[in-house]
Amino acid sequence: MEFYGFLLLPLLIICIHALTKTAKKLFKNKNLPPGPIGLPIIGNLLTVGDRPHESLANLAKIYGPLMTVKLGSVNIVVASSTEMAKEILQKNDQNFLGRPVPDAVTAEKGYELSMAWLSGGLQWKKLRKICQSQIFTLQRLDSLQDLRHQMMKNMVARVDEARESQETIHVGRLVFGTTLNLLSNTMFSVDMLDPKSDALKELKVLIAKIMELAGKPNISDYFPFLKSFDFQGIRGEIKVSYDRLHDLLDEIIDQRLKRRASGSCWTGDFLDVLLDHTEEHGPDKLDHLDVNLLLMDLFIGGTDTTTTTMEWAMAELLHNPAILAKVKQELSVEIGSEKDVQEQDLSRLPYLEAIIKETMRLHTTAPPPPASSG
Repeated sequence: MEFYGFLLLPLLIICIHALTKTAKKLFKNKNLPPGPIGLPIIGNLLTVGDRPHESLANLAKIYGPLMTVKLGSVNIVVASSTEMAKEILQKNDQNFLGRPVPDAVTAEKGYELSMAWLSGGLQWKKLRKICQSQIFTLQRLDSLQDLRHQMMKNMVARVDEARESQETIHVGRLVFGTTLNLLSNTMFSVDMLDPKSDALKELKVLIAKIMELAGKPNISDYFPFLKSFDFQGIRGEIKVSYDRLHDLLDEIIDQRLKRRASGSCWTGDFLDVLLDHTEEHGPDKLDHLDVNLLLMDLFIGGTDTTTTTMEWAMAELLHNPAILAKVKQELSVEIGSEKDVQEQDLSRLPYLEAIIKETMRLHTTAPPPPASSG
């Protein structure tokens, strides 16, 4: 209901403004691919609905692998085949670098410098190079393998405790907490569940709030001329969480700088690596805000998608007992009941891998924001 209800909020203003402005655009882009005819003003919003990946897949069967849908006053060109995806993402990638930023995200200080929302360029290349050379290297990932295994054991132990006590357990929260703990150890060498770490526990709450608000349907994304009004109050509400999250990260960075200045031991975590880079190359190459934004991107991007995928996978398995039985049999044959699953075992579990891929196909974690064709 929320998806359809939010359309009614600024209906009067839309009728006055969009009837003139939108009408002029209807014939402006004559070379757009074919697509479904939408309703006046709102276009195909009702057709796409709240499960856009399924609706667009069905529409593609009618209009082909490249089609146009109109969401409010925004034209969207949808590619839905491997061939079209290669044309856009490989052969003509430089022509498609532009990425629209959801209105809610613009509430974040410095969002235009964030790796998540940059559209190529020197800044994006610089941040990407730092991530590739410092955090996503095989050496660093291998060095964290024991930590990942311990986190998984802790999560499984928590599930066992809940089962023995017949306690209801929230899978999403459990996975979210585990992922956040892993990231906090990787970034700061600190466990999120440490009772002494109030700041990091607050970090967990803020990230969850940001993801909740950023995921809400926002009328400003479909009728850009309404952005300044913030009818649903999303931008104002999310700004509070963004600002507090930036403050918390600033506090963590400042504490690390003071510790480094006092001669305390070098931990070698990602924050130390970033600060080393700043000291070596100067703040013009990587300043305090860059470090803050990069940590923000990694925390937000590394928690919600993993949590959502895992939660949907478990939900689908519980609703499909035959599939659940088959994957349990695969685990029993390949791994055994007394042994923990290790990362090196994954290549021996093709059915489990297929379940994860099918979950991601059925329940996409982050539908792309509306993008203008012109």
